Amino acid sequence: MNENNEISDIAGIFSSLGSEKKQALRMADQLLKRAEQLSTELNITKTEALQGLLETVTCGSRGNLKPSEQATYGITEEQKIRKDKA
Repeated sequence: MNENNEISDIAGIFSSLGSEKKQALRMADQLLKRAEQLSTELNITKTEALQGLLETVTCGSRGNLKPSEQATYGITEEQKIRKDKA
């Protein structure tokens, strides 16, 4: 899939969440750039990075946390460290 198709497809997701076309295209472009950065930083595929970002976007648009973050909501980093050491 070429970059223009990716941007168009992802912009469609943003549009379905209520964004205007121009803003949806801009957000899609930025999201794809961030997915590329994350894939390099985390040594994962661009698809995996994009999946995580899109999950964040769709959950956030509904005012929800991602399922993976719900269990630790409100827990401080210090509490997480203590829990991991136990």
